[in-house]
Amino acid sequence: MGDTAPGFGSPVREPLAPVTGLEHWTNKGDVRLFLWEKFVGEPTGKRGTIPFVHGSSMASTPTFDLQVPGRPDLSVMDVFARAGYDCWCIDNEGYGRSSKHRDITCDISTGADDLLAAADTSRRRDGPGRCSSTGSRPGR
Repeated sequence: MGDTAPGFGSPVREPLAPVTGLEHWTNKGDVRLFLWEKFVGEPTGKRGTIPFVHGSSMASTPTFDLQVPGRPDLSVMDVFARAGYDCWCIDNEGYGRSSKHRDITCDISTGADDLLAAADTSRRRDGPGRCSSTGSRPGR
């Protein structure tokens, strides 16, 4: 009976490590870009950094850090943070909490400039290190 909840017959789950989330902002000219970082413990000295990049349909936080009460496994950022990575997501220009004041086409070139600004922000704080990336494709 030691591996089940008393009287319920379901497995007892070990408590999940708490994940810290920090809000960051960076600039790309006159454009403010929102960055969201998640990690367990301290953000430095991790296995690597993972930037999560959204596509053209939705901002980054609801895509990669979905929070639903009772479902701690829905946030891919939390899963990778608990695996020892420093996780960042960015709202590209025109999305989420980032600036929306310019009349732009949200194309790959604009997104690449946004990612460069986000990577510079992460590197200024943490220094150079291993980096993997994941994202959702832009468009159909």
